[in-house]
Amino acid sequence: MANDEMTNGKRQTVSPQPKFSNEERLEGIGICPGIAIGTAFLVDDPRGRIIRVRLRESDVEKEIVRFRQAVEMAQQQLDAVYQRLRAALGEDQAYILEAHVLMLQDQSIGRQIEQFIRDNRANAEWAVREVSNRLLKVYAEITDEYMRARSSDLEDVSNRVITILSGTQPRSFTDFSEDAILVADDLLPSVAAEMNTERIHGFATNAGGWTSHTAIIARSLNIPAVAGLRRITSRIRSGETMIIDGHAGLVILRPAPDTLRFYLEQRTAEQQQAVYDLEERELPAITSDGQRVALRANIELTDEIEVVQRFNAAGIGLFRSEFLYAKAESGLPTEDEQYEVYKLLAETSGHEGAVIRTFDLGGDKLHLNGFKPERNPALGLRAIRLSFKVEEVFRTQLRAILRAAVYGKLKIVLPMISNLDELRHAKRTITELAQELHAKNIAHVANIEVGVMIEVPAAVLLAEYLAREADFFSLGTNDLTQYLIAVDRANEEVNHLFDSLHPGVLRAIKMVAEAAHQAKIPVTVCGEMASHPAEVIVLLGLGLCDLSMTPSAIPMIKRIIRGIDMQTAEQIARQALIFTTPAEVNNYIHKEMAKHWAHHSVATPDN
Repeated sequence: MANDEMTNGKRQTVSPQPKFSNEERLEGIGICPGIAIGTAFLVDDPRGRIIRVRLRESDVEKEIVRFRQAVEMAQQQLDAVYQRLRAALGEDQAYILEAHVLMLQDQSIGRQIEQFIRDNRANAEWAVREVSNRLLKVYAEITDEYMRARSSDLEDVSNRVITILSGTQPRSFTDFSEDAILVADDLLPSVAAEMNTERIHGFATNAGGWTSHTAIIARSLNIPAVAGLRRITSRIRSGETMIIDGHAGLVILRPAPDTLRFYLEQRTAEQQQAVYDLEERELPAITSDGQRVALRANIELTDEIEVVQRFNAAGIGLFRSEFLYAKAESGLPTEDEQYEVYKLLAETSGHEGAVIRTFDLGGDKLHLNGFKPERNPALGLRAIRLSFKVEEVFRTQLRAILRAAVYGKLKIVLPMISNLDELRHAKRTITELAQELHAKNIAHVANIEVGVMIEVPAAVLLAEYLAREADFFSLGTNDLTQYLIAVDRANEEVNHLFDSLHPGVLRAIKMVAEAAHQAKIPVTVCGEMASHPAEVIVLLGLGLCDLSMTPSAIPMIKRIIRGIDMQTAEQIARQALIFTTPAEVNNYIHKEMAKHWAHHSVATPDN
């Protein structure tokens, strides 16, 4: 029999603990949900042993020529890998290798390596490793999660060059067993591009997080994956059986018979549920007492539109436009390139339309010349602040949105707004651009709705005033929780403190909801709270009935909504606001959900 447990207010079903077994369980970060059962395939450490060679003075320039030839060969290899990745994942995902090519073309890195060879009369393999290690230390000190994740680009490139220089043949990643689970320190993009994805059932890595290359690849391929396991590569051997639970962020090595049986049943149930989800796609998201709830989709790639339609989402509640910048060949997409994407969103998102968030990036990710790395990017020049700093980039994006809005219902939401001046400045800019387009007889929508992302504490405290001048609110609970309780979710030392049911977070959400309702403007919750059953019940109780989430979460949240009434949700929310510690809130909601779902004989929410 399975046991039901609660974690942070969310019910999870866990397999029975083994008796007299060498089964081992490791906890990490679930970066793609799902159950995978298969055979471990341990990826070799590509760095290997590198021996330092002291060159004769007469051989130094020859060694530099050898290094340059290796770089040229690496570029040719990467071009071939890029073509394979584009064929497997599409153009939208192949961009993750562009950083590799740029690093190979980076003359400053090449000059550092060549100078190291000259100064130390060192062989090229040693020089590449030493210089890359120095740069990796710099990456490790960067606080921004996205930038830290890019260190794998540098490591991947240096490993490829060293492999060419040493003449070592890289391991083939095509001849997997039929049920392989890839185990690695980190899944480098070039490895992923060269592997036979049809035989891969899951990923498990020591490193990585939600923004890592592994996460991007796993979600693109819809392969269950867990990252941040720290020691997975030292705990298992190739050929051993293992289980990935991407929902719980759990990896089970050498599972006991009872555990294996349990997860086989879970996987079968998951496959059956996928069929039910499609059969129920037309059912409305209405509580048992008649409250209609809008379930929208958060997306970042146009390829996801098909998934949005499959789950019958009520439009796109959040389109993260910064991914257009991440994959643009020049680093800055043109107005026409953006226009085509926004036009597609307008045409395919139905009468509910799409909300486009203006780029939420720092100058590092926009590839701006002269941008200086920041000590604390999360609190630095990013999002709306950077939009005002690089006004023409911002205006280009806004023009593209105004033009595309002719083809459907589009809205603009501004990220990281912290005061009224920022909102007013943005609205003036939009008005000016509409007037310019009108003067040039270019089709556009002049009266487009403009909303505010509520994701910093100042916006919560000023919500009453922002609501008077914004057309709508988008409640970004991920950043809001992070800023309110000062917890970096990417920091392994403190990420266990990240809790959206923290009393301070709940009170802040209540303030925002009341301000929006008072001003009679809509408010959409577009953070991860909208994807978690326990948290959704609290949101409903606070009067928030417009939720935007990962498309695949829509069927589960719809079932939660259809199985509860507003009176119960309001009662749970009122009581939750009385408690003063996260543990009290979580324990209370845990008990209420157990009582409610048992009474209504409804399937356990998070199963």
